[in-house]
Amino acid sequence: MGRLFLHLAALSLAACVLVPAAGGATAVRPPLVWLKGEGNFTKSHRHPASIDKIVIHVTEGAFWGSVRWLQSPRAHASSHYIVARNGRIVQLVHLSDIAWHAGNWKVNSHSVGIEHEGYTYGSEGFTDAQYDSSARLAAWIARRSLMPIDRKHIIGHAQVPAPGGGLGGSSHHTDPGPHWNWRRYIRLVRRYAGFEKLSVTPQLPPGTLRGVVPWRAKVTGGVTSVEFSINGRVVWIDRRAPFAFAGGRGLNTTTLGNGTHVLTVHGIAGPGRYDIARTTIVVDNKAFALTSAGARPWTKVRGTVTLRVRPWGAKAKRVVFRVDGHRRVVDSHAPFLFAWSAKRAKPGKHVLQVVATSVDGRDANLRIPLVVSRPQPKPKPVPKPTFEIAAQTLSDGQQVTGLVLWRVDVSRPATRVEFWIDGNLRGTDLQRPFTLGWDTASETPGEHSIEARAFGAGRAAKAPLTVSVG
Repeated sequence: MGRLFLHLAALSLAACVLVPAAGGATAVRPPLVWLKGEGNFTKSHRHPASIDKIVIHVTEGAFWGSVRWLQSPRAHASSHYIVARNGRIVQLVHLSDIAWHAGNWKVNSHSVGIEHEGYTYGSEGFTDAQYDSSARLAAWIARRSLMPIDRKHIIGHAQVPAPGGGLGGSSHHTDPGPHWNWRRYIRLVRRYAGFEKLSVTPQLPPGTLRGVVPWRAKVTGGVTSVEFSINGRVVWIDRRAPFAFAGGRGLNTTTLGNGTHVLTVHGIAGPGRYDIARTTIVVDNKAFALTSAGARPWTKVRGTVTLRVRPWGAKAKRVVFRVDGHRRVVDSHAPFLFAWSAKRAKPGKHVLQVVATSVDGRDANLRIPLVVSRPQPKPKPVPKPTFEIAAQTLSDGQQVTGLVLWRVDVSRPATRVEFWIDGNLRGTDLQRPFTLGWDTASETPGEHSIEARAFGAGRAAKAPLTVSVG
């Protein structure tokens, strides 16, 4: 009677230590298929508390072939369970009976054997599904038997003492081998047994937030779903790890407005098991706008207009250029440039429109009205016998901006025309029309000395000018 009292007292104490507090997770037996063996085990009436070990094995063969072999009396071996690479579990021996799996009768009589499809030294290792299903099964057995979850009570076949000395049972087995991840396995068993603390933590970039930012939830304790809330309103529910807002696409802070906001993550593991964490963020998005160069509003144009657009406040994902409402170009990479030839346009008003879309979904617009003019044809000049520069597209004192087409006309046939800017040769043209494209955006604002020099038939002519870069 005294022994019975002590035994019951010990079980009661173990239950107090191992059973989690109210609301904690309890291990649930994973789904399995029952295929009873044919006599290659010992009938017994083991109580759950008499089981103090779980022994991990490897089949050294395919799943169904191993199942048929361990069912056969000719095998003289058995196991309580076999876990396939896809996570399927087959039970061959009842837990109350003794399976012949460890090669050590003392270990067999107080243990449960779990076989895993695979090879001890196979390079393919073991699958995530195997780890998950086996850990759920081991957690259920451990909780059922009030067994501590550690490496003294969950062991490999290679740790079983051999009757004649050594390890690995009577046949000195070495499974589960070097590819079995014990640390991962024990962590999973403890989690499914309900010993891992349940928690959820929001993960956001530090500091002030702008644009689209990642928002994730770090969880422990078997959380199966996470609710993401903004200022008290649930805006996303993720039921698959790793838990992330909007499926990992991130939080678009431009939809919140500048200022402080409260973000909440609510991790749920089951009925009555949850954790909530909140964090306050500060949003400070700059206005998304456009500036341009190369075309001023209401400018009279005749030839090609080159427009350069620069987005401000956010990175542009796409820039669309339109002329009079008709889309002409879509540009997705900076620098955003657009060239429009007014030569074929009707004289009068035309509108260049730019619509930029930022990476966070905002739009910015820019409208530039222009006037296409057609000058009256000038009478052809009477050819002069002298060799000189007859005309230039630039004039003395002119203010220039953006890309400038500097064109030179020579009174007599010329073999080449040189274009000099501030005493430096910038280009040479060998054929009419003698032209240089000058990007004044790279020049220092202010006055610059330019000079065209023409050469032909042993003669030379030059025409210096002074222009101002705006």
